[in-house]
Amino acid sequence: MSWVRGQEMLRERARGFTLIEILIGITILAVGLLGVAGMFSTAYTDVSAGGKTTMAVTAARQIIEDMRLLPFDNLATLNGFDTNTVGSQPAANPERGMARKWRYIVAGNGTGWNLVSPETAQWSSLYTGGANFGGRATVTVTSPSPTLRLVTVTVPLPGRTQGTVLNISLSTVISRL
Repeated sequence: MSWVRGQEMLRERARGFTLIEILIGITILAVGLLGVAGMFSTAYTDVSAGGKTTMAVTAARQIIEDMRLLPFDNLATLNGFDTNTVGSQPAANPERGMARKWRYIVAGNGTGWNLVSPETAQWSSLYTGGANFGGRATVTVTSPSPTLRLVTVTVPLPGRTQGTVLNISLSTVISRL
């Protein structure tokens, strides 16, 4: 008699899952996968914003490094330069050439800039990933003392919420020896 009862118990355990159990399991799995899928769009947005922020900081650093190469007395000619305003270019080289390079690396060859291919060929290696990020940069140069120049480069980026702007600003002090 006990042998028959053991056989019945084995058959009962071996029969598998019921349809209800399977449906409940699939429902729980679907809810979990939908939650994970929703994170992909947020992650993509964050990675894209991080890439643009990196490009903006890199462009600002490049501008500051270029300004350190200029003679101290020439720095003031770049005060108020805006990569979106053709009229803000300095009148003479080497400042004018640098300003044109900054326009190209930040925003490309836009309306009114008329950058020529020998210029753009030498600057194309400054791009991250082979393209500019369509941004804008402004340069401010102040003179806190006769032997110091405070240089600030600002690159605005669109914020995560509509209508907000995140300003990337880097500053350095350049002194006359």
